[in-house]
Amino acid sequence: MVGIPKPAKAKKVASARPQLTEYDYQEIGEKLNDAQEFESVVEITIFHQKKHKSFVGVISSADGQTGVMSLRVNYEDIKINMNDIVSIK
Repeated sequence: MVGIPKPAKAKKVASARPQLTEYDYQEIGEKLNDAQEFESVVEITIFHQKKHKSFVGVISSADGQTGVMSLRVNYEDIKINMNDIVSIK
């Protein structure tokens, strides 16, 4: 009797959280500070629930102790966890 081989296990590459370096975190922090100080429009990309989401708006407030910031998008504030931020433009 010939056995049937098991199928290969699928790798979870597409849903893996992006790995950021210390330089990336430093650059994100500097851009956050500049955007909040000058009240400029920024595009923030976050990784949440295995998906990338982008928001365009003005930072209205940021709290470093709780790690939560508010982004004003079309007259409404969106709360964003700063640990989910992947990039800022």
